[in-house]
Amino acid sequence: MEEAEFEKLVSEYINRRADKDEWMKLGFDEFQTMEINRGMDNGVNVLIYCNPEFNAASMKSLRLGLEEGIDVSPFATPEFDYMQMEEIKECLRSGIDIEDVCNPSYSNSVIREIRLARVNGYDVVHYAKLGYSGEVLRQIRLARKDDIDIDFFVRDNFDPFQLNEIRLGIKSCVDVSKFMLHEYTGEQMEQLRLGLENGVDIDVYNFTGFSSGQMKEIRLGLEAGIDVTPYADPFYDSVTMKEMREKEERGDSAEEPKLDDLQSQEILLGLMSGVDVSLYADARYSFHQMEAIRVRLERGEDASDLLIYANC
Repeated sequence: MEEAEFEKLVSEYINRRADKDEWMKLGFDEFQTMEINRGMDNGVNVLIYCNPEFNAASMKSLRLGLEEGIDVSPFATPEFDYMQMEEIKECLRSGIDIEDVCNPSYSNSVIREIRLARVNGYDVVHYAKLGYSGEVLRQIRLARKDDIDIDFFVRDNFDPFQLNEIRLGIKSCVDVSKFMLHEYTGEQMEQLRLGLENGVDIDVYNFTGFSSGQMKEIRLGLEAGIDVTPYADPFYDSVTMKEMREKEERGDSAEEPKLDDLQSQEILLGLMSGVDVSLYADARYSFHQMEAIRVRLERGEDASDLLIYANC
């Protein structure tokens, strides 16, 4: 069907309030038809969004904008999804010129960050034009809010999680040069930043071979003032480190039972399947008990009735 013919038929359907079956024969689904009828019931110009290329969510966003008296024509195109439309409407409500945000290539998060920055009196459009994500723009916006300049780190392609930790480190006046390595994840940077903020010697665990979980256990030990040397070793996983740290903090001197090969295997299987092995990583559990707990956890079931030593 030619476009002109289609538009003529749509106008006819609107004028005579065609029923649902007629709209569906024209290519609209049930939910799109509902939005057309709601628009007509509320007296808006449904021709603006009466297009099968708009999904029902986009139609609803446009309909609500029209009912609110918003000029939706700049973004009434299938190139925009409903989340982008919602953010552009927020810009209009805030009195912000939408020329810089009305761009289908900008995600809704990018549009949101441009809007929030403008509300606070600064601009991040330049970074949006360079292709930075909304998450990066958020870090730039939050930094500007605290009068912090993270442009160097943005240009150096640190990811949003890393930028967050660098920004927080600068805000708390710690030496971010100690952890601003691309090799560190944001989670590792967080543990190093927290260590610096709490005044411990992060050189003990400032090593890319430690996971963020291992770093956390070493940091907590340092903050508690215990000797972390026995477990500050990349070959100990974070669960084992936690056990050793807590034992040292309690001042336990008695020799605790050690895990045998079968028990260790159950812990390894749990780690591989992503369950919380700290619930059963205790040599007082038999191999069979560990297996039963692991299987329950992997199924997403409650294993509390099996956790004999959890609160010992």
